[in-house]
Amino acid sequence: MLDKNKLAAAVLLLSSMITSAGVHASQSSFQQPAPVAPVDAANWKNDARIQAIRKMVDAVNAALTRRHYKISQRKFEFCEPYKDTLRRIAVDRNGIVRSYVTEAGSEDSALKWEYYYDESGRLRFVFISGGAVNESQLEHRIYFAEDGKRIWEEHKYVKGPGYTFPEIWPDEDLKKTKVARAFSATSACPEILVRHGRKRR
Repeated sequence: MLDKNKLAAAVLLLSSMITSAGVHASQSSFQQPAPVAPVDAANWKNDARIQAIRKMVDAVNAALTRRHYKISQRKFEFCEPYKDTLRRIAVDRNGIVRSYVTEAGSEDSALKWEYYYDESGRLRFVFISGGAVNESQLEHRIYFAEDGKRIWEEHKYVKGPGYTFPEIWPDEDLKKTKVARAFSATSACPEILVRHGRKRR
């Protein structure tokens, strides 16, 4: 017969081993993923999310060059500061907006917005460029995650002393959704229509 004290010790040891294994398994199962390193001025170009977006932008530009999208354009006279003078939209074969471009300005500055959308129609990148009468030239980049949050935003003057353009571009001034509706919207400024090779206002 087994010694009762030895049997009790063996049961206690086995119970302890099972509990320890369960704790380690639980810790492994609920282990949190490694945190994503914050994007900053030193590493943003090498960030995997930024690189994926830039690859998408290159693909959209290539498709535009090869005329794989349906492109529509509208032009307007200048009548009020920062009302659109140009709207251009590119739609893929699935009816998804992949590119949208607008231009607008005032008496002392002018800007161009170039929007890029992924295959699901989500805004992923905006490039804003332009300048002012003081010879400042702006390049402003905004990268968006799939959930619409900003990954990185860069505000840079490549020439001149700078101007009053916003360093953090307001969401309400960006075309994040309802892009086709924005393209078709009525403008306060007269549209320049082209028919049979002639402009008509």
